Amino acid sequence: MHQGKILAIDDEQNIRRLIRDEFFLEGFDVITAASGEEGLQLAAAQAFDAVLLDIKLPNLNGIETLKRLKRQSPSTEVFMITGYSDIKSAVESIKLGARDYVTKPFKLDELIGLVRDAIKKRRPRRQINPGGTAETYTDKESLLWCPSTPMQKIYNDISRVAPSEHTILIQGETGVGKDVLAKQIHSRSHRKEGPFVILDCGTLTRNLAESELYGHRKGAFSGASDTKHGLVENSHQGTLFLDEIGNIDLDLQKKFLRFMETKRIRRVGETQEMTVDTRFILATNLDLEDAVSQNQLRSDLFYRMAMFTFTIPPLAERSEDILPLANHFLKNAVPGKSDLIIAPEAGQILEAYLWPGNVRELMAVIQKAAILATTDTIIPDDLPPYLALKRARRIRPTKSLVDMERDHIISVLAETGGNQSQASGILGINRKTLYKKIKKYKIFS
Repeated sequence: MHQGKILAIDDEQNIRRLIRDEFFLEGFDVITAASGEEGLQLAAAQAFDAVLLDIKLPNLNGIETLKRLKRQSPSTEVFMITGYSDIKSAVESIKLGARDYVTKPFKLDELIGLVRDAIKKRRPRRQINPGGTAETYTDKESLLWCPSTPMQKIYNDISRVAPSEHTILIQGETGVGKDVLAKQIHSRSHRKEGPFVILDCGTLTRNLAESELYGHRKGAFSGASDTKHGLVENSHQGTLFLDEIGNIDLDLQKKFLRFMETKRIRRVGETQEMTVDTRFILATNLDLEDAVSQNQLRSDLFYRMAMFTFTIPPLAERSEDILPLANHFLKNAVPGKSDLIIAPEAGQILEAYLWPGNVRELMAVIQKAAILATTDTIIPDDLPPYLALKRARRIRPTKSLVDMERDHIISVLAETGGNQSQASGILGINRKTLYKKIKKYKIFS
């Protein structure tokens, strides 16, 4: 009988081997890690019922590892392994969320009993909580769950605001996941059974914007061969998500503000109004206060939108989210390759890169790496070369003219994804010259 999945984190090989062998004989599936960093990567890649964690670890100690584990997976039971001299730290770990602790030398049968009992008591709670809704961990499987402090605050605030009918504004750079957060708000609202309708305002032309939003009557204008229901109407009893709201012109902003206040619209070419019951979620990558000051956005619309505002930081400002997100994407990147993991060396490259394309760029990189991987582990060679180039550019000092030329070539190669034809065009040299400089400066070595 399968008792549960266990992760044992200990820098002593004999301890890891002992735990692995004894727990395996008792029906547990056991994976081991020699450091806190390795353990966190494994825990981000797959779910564990329990973690056995040594307090004394090199580099990232057991207490810090515990804190990060609990941010990644709050429902996983953690048991601390400690010596008598570290009892104080073990007690502190209980306050931080550990289930229990054992002191070395520990009795394996007692430890196995503690773990088995904790898993049995935990399983009923994993399915449903007293309030009748799925526990938080189930949401981790359906959204881009991020353990960083700013994202955790956003999740906590959204859990309170989502059930309301208030308009929500999401701000952040392109690619940070504003649409994903909007879907999560909808799924936590009382409208979750209703439609979730998305309109990218950045794709609207001035002439067709009103028709896309409100629909039109047959024959209302040239090309209107049939009556069309607009996206606003299609969102009735659900949620309307307007992405890049700052891109609509001032005249349409005035009409949209009236709709937000009255919930009434009129199709283009019709005289009769209709009532639409919808909830608004808006998103933008613009500085809206600056847009108001430059008369690009109506101030009354801005104040109507900005009642509840959530700002998603760029991925470069929350590096602790990179590996959890990467592992999330890895699970479904390629059919039949759901067991892929990321090697520590590849993980370091991912964490060092600045991700100007944010989450969207990370997802594309992981999907490509999963396809290229020839084993069950993503290694540096599976990643695009420009990731390492960007990292090299950031940490290398530029003082001499030679260094400046080298770094400029690296920068251009990074921006073009390593495409030498494009890079040579930007640099104003032929491809043969670029190849010689790459070889001279050992850029890919």
